[in-house]
Amino acid sequence: MDLTYASILVLAAMVFVVSGMVGYLYWRQTALQQSVQSLSFVVSSLVTPAELEEPPADLANIPEEVEEEVVSEDDDRVSVENVTEPPVAQTSDAAPLDVDELQSKTAVQLRELLTQKGIPFGKRDSKSALIELLKATA
Repeated sequence: MDLTYASILVLAAMVFVVSGMVGYLYWRQTALQQSVQSLSFVVSSLVTPAELEEPPADLANIPEEVEEEVVSEDDDRVSVENVTEPPVAQTSDAAPLDVDELQSKTAVQLRELLTQKGIPFGKRDSKSALIELLKATA
């Protein structure tokens, strides 16, 4: 037998063995996936999610205090309804806002002006944002 034929025979045997190993791994992987899927189905059937439980029979009897407490804490806007003074209406007698004067005011003073005008703003708004709000409504 020639050396070329022997090397081809060894190479073919190695390819056969490697393909057999790949097939075996694929078969085991499929069996493992089926086992895990069956296990997850059993576990999920035992656990009932909270969403599937029955809601309270009568939602109309919720006290109004509870509804008021459900205000988002991320909401940083100031309510216009809580303003003690009514908004000042701009009439022809009232002097318009001086833009240069706004730059010299503090953020607290700008917030007071916005509150007096009834313009909603965020508690974390920067001074420049407050000035822009006042300019837009002037």
